[in-house]
Amino acid sequence: MEQVIVGITGNEKEMPAMSGIRFDAVSRHLSDGVKEAGGLPIIIPVGTPDLAKAYVNMIDKLILSGGQNVDPRFYGQEREVDCDDYCLERDEFELALVKEAIRQKKPIFAVCRGMQLLNVALGGTLNQKVEHHWQKAFIGTAHEVEVKPDSRVSHLVTSGSRINSIHHQSVKELAPGLIATAHDPRDGTIEAFESEGDFPLLGIQWHPELLLESANSQSLFDYLVHTL
Repeated sequence: MEQVIVGITGNEKEMPAMSGIRFDAVSRHLSDGVKEAGGLPIIIPVGTPDLAKAYVNMIDKLILSGGQNVDPRFYGQEREVDCDDYCLERDEFELALVKEAIRQKKPIFAVCRGMQLLNVALGGTLNQKVEHHWQKAFIGTAHEVEVKPDSRVSHLVTSGSRINSIHHQSVKELAPGLIATAHDPRDGTIEAFESEGDFPLLGIQWHPELLLESANSQSLFDYLVHTL
C-alpha cells in the first residue's frame, strides 16, 4: 500500500531577525504527527496562486498550518487592530490551495490560523481580536474543550480534554456548509468545525501537533491519514 502524501503549508521567517535572509518555516511537529500516522509529509512553501493546482496535484491531503492573522479584506472588513502580523502573499496562496483542494475533492485538515483561513475561504468571518486565548508558554495546555456528541471530532477528542490556546483571532460567523463541533466552555469560542455531509474538511483551533504525547492529539493525525 502506497503512503498517503500530506502537503503541509509553510510560512516564511526571517533568520536571524533583521538579516533580510528568509527561510521557509513550519512546525516540525506537524510532520511528526503525519509520519507517526504512517503518512508522508511534504512542506509546501509560500508561492503564487497559479502554483496551487500543481501542488494539490502532488498530494493526497492538505494541512493548513498556523501562523499570521488572516487579512480582513478577505471577509469584507477593515483592520480593527493595530498589528502588523499579516502576510498577504500567504493568504492569497493558501486561499488558492483551498479552492483547488476542494475542486479536486482532497481532504483538508486546518489548524489554528488554517482553520480561520478555511472558514474565510468558504464565506465565513472572524473575530479580529479575542482576549484570554494566548497562553504564556507554547508548551502545555490552557483550558478544557467541550465536544459535540456524535460529531467526527467526538470520536477523536473527548469532552473535558485539555487543549492549548495560542491565537489572537477566532471564527465568528461560520461559513455555509460548516458545523461547529467543539467550543471553549469559558466563552463559547468555536474550537473545531467540520463539513456537513461527507465532504472531507476538519478545522481545529488549537495546536494538536504541540500535544502529540496525548493520545487524543495523535488520533487527529491518524484520522487525517487513514480516514478523512
